[in-house]
Amino acid sequence: MKRYGGLWPQVIDWQNLLLAAAKAQRGKRDRRCVQRFNFDQEQSLCRLQDALSSGAWCPGSFTTHWITRPKPRMISAAPYPDRVVHHAIMNVLEPLLDRHFHPHSYACRQGKGTHAAADRVQRLMRRNTHLLQCDVRKFFPSIDHEILKDVFRQRIKDRRLLSVLDRLVDGANTQERTMEWFEGDDLLTPASRRRGLPIGNLTSQWFSNWYLDELDHHLTSGLGIGGYVRYCDDFMLFHNDRERLKDARAVVQDRLAGLRLRLHEHKTAITPSRAGATFVGFRIWPTHRLLRKQNVHAFRRRVRWMQAAYQAGRLDWDAVKTRLNSWIGHASMADSRHLIKRISREWVFLRGRTDRVSGGPRRQLEQQSQELPVCEPQQEQPRQPEQQQRVPCRPALEPGLPV
Repeated sequence: MKRYGGLWPQVIDWQNLLLAAAKAQRGKRDRRCVQRFNFDQEQSLCRLQDALSSGAWCPGSFTTHWITRPKPRMISAAPYPDRVVHHAIMNVLEPLLDRHFHPHSYACRQGKGTHAAADRVQRLMRRNTHLLQCDVRKFFPSIDHEILKDVFRQRIKDRRLLSVLDRLVDGANTQERTMEWFEGDDLLTPASRRRGLPIGNLTSQWFSNWYLDELDHHLTSGLGIGGYVRYCDDFMLFHNDRERLKDARAVVQDRLAGLRLRLHEHKTAITPSRAGATFVGFRIWPTHRLLRKQNVHAFRRRVRWMQAAYQAGRLDWDAVKTRLNSWIGHASMADSRHLIKRISREWVFLRGRTDRVSGGPRRQLEQQSQELPVCEPQQEQPRQPEQQQRVPCRPALEPGLPV
């Protein structure tokens, strides 16, 4: 196995740090932590470079919050200078890791993503009669630190870079508690081993892919099952022989146990391909695919939030159009033409006064439809205290583009 050295000078190179700072601030320039760093960016990067060069750099404390959808999870945000370091490291490691990762691992990689994974699943469904769908139970909180550090050393031999990678792992905040016993453990073994990577870190996403990469190659090369797709901790195997998939499930369980991981029993099953499967936000069949109902409900909640934010002046019309177009682009990857048309009827955005007229919002829209534009906002006029935006479908957002 090829191991890489001499990487540390590339990580702390000035041009690499500038590129890392540019990547870290994308979409976040209005945040105070970014503005403080950028107020004197050159000096900030010099201090960061000196700390990395001298070996004095250590990860800072995380800011955490909980999300409840689609399930309860703790999201951890590293201090902004640490995020610059994460990007600096991955600028160097990403090209090296990407060439060795399994070609059908789709999370957090350029040219991959959820849409490419859904396309791959649908092609495999058309060629295979059965599928095995697997889900790792509490994946990020269960990643074992010592095993992960050994995985680093299988590919990297630069001592200074390995030292920083170890600090990133050791600096992970306390995650959701998981207690699993494996063969050879005593009563206290689960409590004595440090586990868990913070969800939200760029490095955590890549480390998790790295952690399961050996499993990817073993299932395809070792077992000879060519029909394989993985997105983070969700993966699927396809074959025409159901018994082969049963054997593969036993191998998966053994290999995951070696990584101190368990399959989620209620989300792991062998089913006929024609019955379809839920994967990367889609409900997929060999002949067609649809958006998950939960995703549609979640987007409707976001639209209601955007309507309130636009009315209060916290969100401008360009930001609204960008978000709506983004969802339309995602929904268009499924067979959802009628869904887009139906849900777009709810896209009415008001700015200004909220006085109701007889007949409700629909009547109010009809009364002022001759005075207000369909898609472009207006400045408030003395005789027109309220703005309205109606977004019926994609052509209204971007003329000339098909729905």
